[in-house]
Amino acid sequence: LEEADVPLWLVLLGSAGIAIGVMTWGWRVMDTIGKKITDITPTRGFAAEFGAATTILIFSMPFLAVPVSTTHTLVGAVVGVGLAGGAKAVDFRVFGKIAASWVASVPAAAFGSVVLFVAATQGTTTAANALNMIVILPIAFIAVGYAIWKSSGEIHVEDALSDAGGSEEKDTTPFEVFHQHAQAVEKTVNHMLDAVNKACDGKDPSDDIQATIDSELDADNIKSELRDLVNKDMRFGIQVRSEDFLHMLTRQDRIADYAQNVAEKLAFRPLFDNKQAKKNLKKMAEAVAATVEKYEDTVEALRDYTISGETKAARNSILELIREVNLMEHEADLVEAMAAGYVFSNGDDEPLAAMHMYRVLQRLDDVSNACEKAANAFLAHLDK
Repeated sequence: LEEADVPLWLVLLGSAGIAIGVMTWGWRVMDTIGKKITDITPTRGFAAEFGAATTILIFSMPFLAVPVSTTHTLVGAVVGVGLAGGAKAVDFRVFGKIAASWVASVPAAAFGSVVLFVAATQGTTTAANALNMIVILPIAFIAVGYAIWKSSGEIHVEDALSDAGGSEEKDTTPFEVFHQHAQAVEKTVNHMLDAVNKACDGKDPSDDIQATIDSELDADNIKSELRDLVNKDMRFGIQVRSEDFLHMLTRQDRIADYAQNVAEKLAFRPLFDNKQAKKNLKKMAEAVAATVEKYEDTVEALRDYTISGETKAARNSILELIREVNLMEHEADLVEAMAAGYVFSNGDDEPLAAMHMYRVLQRLDDVSNACEKAANAFLAHLDK
């Protein structure tokens, strides 16, 4: 076959079409490949890009010389990276839509080319054909522009600006909301601590008890929102199944549940009226609150770990925080044992009040135990 000379204006026209496509709908392709197929971290992104580049290089070798699409190759590489973490790590609904677009684009492009070619070659002379092309091309561009305008609502523009850094709003990942839930849990525990301190000081803890209940309800609302988000968002940032993530969420939510239970028990009856016993109870509550605070730091580190990439330093930092949570929980256990022993040794004159204080100590211990279990639930996913 003879090679045809390609006019410069045709090269420029094709280049302009590609540039316009990238500037208008290109961001949507990037958003889909980069966010919606599977979790992409810097290391996984490198693996996908390197795999795609290697594939294109091999198929471009003289002994093969097979034309391949860079976009199609990259999509396959991203799916492959996702499958490395299991089939559930890939959203095959999105991949199915992409594959369907591949199938549909071939006949659609062929039909468009036929229409343009036939319309542009109806003239009896070369000049007439050129005139036809001059008329048809603007019409085609206007039609494409109209299609872009109709399919690009305001939300698409905002999303595009957000991806480019032009908007303060950004997508929220499940682990970011998970951290918000941890903050709500910590707030619940802090209100519980205030209620315990007031009860021990002989003050009315009613307001703080109600604040604890309200904060626990806020945590429950975030939990419900997060469950809905997990069902439609695969962007965890680390290889974790949705059911495992929800298990971690349940573990975390129990901290707030137990804190609410502590506050509610304070409303049942007055505490054991013993100065040292109350001092021990306050010490226990403070130890528990400190454990929860350290746990929240752990969740924050885990959130950053999923956003910035799975670096070894970040992983080691989380492991150290988990170790500290376990140590602080152990210290809380020692305080609880000391406080409970004192209550039983000195509560013979007020057995009901002493038993009530012991129940409060038990519920406080449940809070710290829940922290330990919630933190340890992260270990399985850090080892992957």
